[in-house]
Amino acid sequence: MKNEIEAMITDITTTTTEAEDYTGEDGLLYCGKCHTPKEAYFAEGKTCFGRDRHPTDCDCQRAAREKQQAAESRQKHLEKVEDLKRRGFTDPAMRNWTFEHDNGRNPQTETARFYVESWETMQAENIGYLFWGGVGTGKSYLAACIANALMEQEVPVCMTNFATILGDLAASFEGRNEYISRLCSYPLLILD
Repeated sequence: MKNEIEAMITDITTTTTEAEDYTGEDGLLYCGKCHTPKEAYFAEGKTCFGRDRHPTDCDCQRAAREKQQAAESRQKHLEKVEDLKRRGFTDPAMRNWTFEHDNGRNPQTETARFYVESWETMQAENIGYLFWGGVGTGKSYLAACIANALMEQEVPVCMTNFATILGDLAASFEGRNEYISRLCSYPLLILD
């Protein structure tokens, strides 16, 4: 068991070398690609498991790690946004109703954009918007644009309508309070 632990410690404290790597004048291992150290010395007089140096990322390893972390972060963001949109819209078509897809004909689009840009203030001051007008004037589209833009910022939004809410509440007496609590838990609830 002791030998296994020592082997593991040696493996952890040993720098992985590539064929083009070389030892610099300071005694440290350098990357053959970016020519930056792949090792660093411990502070003067300090050692760890009998070694005076430890592995460190060279510039190209650091760049590769940062690229991998950025890709993982982006993937987590995309998954979170997709989950918010799946939960937040009763109509899946609304997931594509965005400012980017807007034809620019509705003069209220800038007002809707302002709401998104000022979201933190709007939320803190409990400010909502009321869109009204005839059928086909873009009220639902603008509301979905706001919802999508906020969901892209990982803000939970629920966009539904009274018919759906009444239908859900009439379907069962059990769970009504939880249903209403869930609706009230969203930072933004859009009733279409």
